[in-house]
Amino acid sequence: MTSPNPSPAIRSSLAAQRGAVAALALHVVLLVLVLGQIVYLGSRFHRRFDLTADRLSTVSGSTRTIVDKLDKRLVVEAYFSPKDKLPVNLRQTREVLDNFLDELVQIGKGKVVVQRFDPNEDKAISDRCTRIGVQPLDLRSQSSTSLSVDRHWQGLRFVYGGQKQKVVPQVAPGHWFLAEVQLTPAIKEVATEQKRKLGFMEWPATAVGQQSPGGIGWNMLRTHEQIQKRFEFQNFKDEDGALLPDDLDTLFLFRPKDLTDRQKYVLDQFLLRGGTLVVFADAAEYAIGPNRLFTKLPLALDAAGSERRFTDQLAAYGVDWKPKVLADMATQAHTPRDRLSQPFEYLAVPQMTPFGQQMSSVFYPYFFHAVAADWAGSAEQLATRDGKVDKAIAEAYRREFKAGMPTDDFLLKVFKQIGRGPGFYWPTWVGLRERAPGVPDLPAGVSGRVVLWSSPAVLAEDPPQSLDPLGRGDARARVASLQKFQQRLMERFQSEPRQQAPLMVDVRGTFPSFFAGAPRPKRPSEIKEEAGRAEAKAAGEEEPDAAETPPDAMGPPPPKAKEAGDEAAPPAAEAEPLQQALRPGRIVMIGDSDFVRDDLVRGDHRQGGGPWSSLGPVFFAQLLDWLAEDQDLLELQSRVPVDRKLKFVDGDPVAAGDPRLAEQALRAKTTWLRTLNVVVPIGLLALFGLAVLLVRRAQKRSFLTSLAG
Repeated sequence: MTSPNPSPAIRSSLAAQRGAVAALALHVVLLVLVLGQIVYLGSRFHRRFDLTADRLSTVSGSTRTIVDKLDKRLVVEAYFSPKDKLPVNLRQTREVLDNFLDELVQIGKGKVVVQRFDPNEDKAISDRCTRIGVQPLDLRSQSSTSLSVDRHWQGLRFVYGGQKQKVVPQVAPGHWFLAEVQLTPAIKEVATEQKRKLGFMEWPATAVGQQSPGGIGWNMLRTHEQIQKRFEFQNFKDEDGALLPDDLDTLFLFRPKDLTDRQKYVLDQFLLRGGTLVVFADAAEYAIGPNRLFTKLPLALDAAGSERRFTDQLAAYGVDWKPKVLADMATQAHTPRDRLSQPFEYLAVPQMTPFGQQMSSVFYPYFFHAVAADWAGSAEQLATRDGKVDKAIAEAYRREFKAGMPTDDFLLKVFKQIGRGPGFYWPTWVGLRERAPGVPDLPAGVSGRVVLWSSPAVLAEDPPQSLDPLGRGDARARVASLQKFQQRLMERFQSEPRQQAPLMVDVRGTFPSFFAGAPRPKRPSEIKEEAGRAEAKAAGEEEPDAAETPPDAMGPPPPKAKEAGDEAAPPAAEAEPLQQALRPGRIVMIGDSDFVRDDLVRGDHRQGGGPWSSLGPVFFAQLLDWLAEDQDLLELQSRVPVDRKLKFVDGDPVAAGDPRLAEQALRAKTTWLRTLNVVVPIGLLALFGLAVLLVRRAQKRSFLTSLAG
């Protein structure tokens, strides 16, 4: 029986048990409160940590800048099917989208709202998707007994301020970075209140016979979706030579030729009013015909009867343009980005390889790019003759040679990361006016700089009639022609001094008028009127008096005179010529226009062996933002994932090298690396197991020895 009066020890034990239970309950309650607080705070304050080396899973400064500039509410309508009903290959993309949209809401701080809709659950929502342009993903699934089509939705609509909208019909980014690349420009587009107005004048390329494709102009770039949505292009090539409107800030010239004095005067007055003139210039026009027949077509910079030269006009502003064709002999300058799979970026010909006939890049230095390298470091190599280095020449080269991309402007940031600029085709010399080599001679109030340089291994020449390296004939004859073409260039390179050519300049300031002190050139209509009056006067004809009508005049009676104040206003008189700049102007000149032409940026020549401007559209889009000083998309455009793949083949291929050797070296190093990947881990595990066995055996012997002792 239990005693009714427990002993003090028992009472103490029971009290301790009750205290332990109370303490445990209190701990549980506190833990629940802490966890609840964590969940509450976590639902309202998000914090992500990006552990990737390139920080590609972190919102860029571009996205933050654009969202911060929103002054109206941005509604993101997400038309998504349920995630659990998506196929496996789309679930990861949905997770990426959800995370990115959640991040937009967080950095928007109330200015960004995400609304989610399931079109499969509501026909009205499905009809709305059809109406606004959101497109379904119809995926087929098949088994041994059935075939079905499943409809999934993954599209977005951005609505800004309840008025402007942008629809992304389908989006399936496999990575956070890709989601930002697709969606941030869409936010920028819908939030842009007014397009920036840009003018252009173009002189289309000449189509030769049945040339396919026939170069027609530069429509591909200015009508590109991402460019057209943000910029408005208008053609100001007026045959009557009217002055450009005052509200025009930027004017593009695409391959100017046959310029009249009146057109030059229009450009002069535009600069003096503070305009920005962007010139893509060529020294010659080469038709890209079948079989790569690079034949020169007539191209005159100045029109017949012109009294002033366009090159002299540019020199008056501080720009030194030499209409000569450049050839860069440095291997790094004319090597394609991927010479094994995309050699047609420059020039390629069919060649037999172990994998059959393929397009292989060939040595053609008239197609090249600026290299993001400090060429002063190559001074000794370029000053070597007969195996000996001329120290004096090498020292001079160190002082003279410039980096291929000397500026840190955001225009070139992405190109510096990949180590090269856009590919140029038959580029020309565009530099600053100099009084002595390396000493600029710019007008008062004008400053300038060279933005892109070639390598110091450049050859310059007047445009020859033909720059076709292959010629006509069968395959053997074309190979012989190519070798002869390359040998001729190498002989010139060995005999001529080393020089570096500027490829792009940026000049700005208060320019002097090229027509200062001279009468303004007359418009064609004015010249025609004066010629008509002169002919009438020479013929003795008199102009009839408008106030008198012959009594026997035939035809309807003259119109009734208008009342006072009803007269049509006479055409506005042209402004007086400016002799000096009213505001600082700007000239950006690039010594090539081919790389931004339709047939190059679209890749129509790719199948035939090039050329193909793989970076032309990127450069042009960056150029527009650079000219507008719009850096909203700067960080996003310059974020390039670092290629962390192992480089199996080192160095650059020699000129006219055999690509089969590169393929053999690649195959050998790949096999060697795979062998190491298999053998090394197995060997390390075997060594670790052996070490453990030896240690345990030693411990066992030591234990047995201690027992025996």
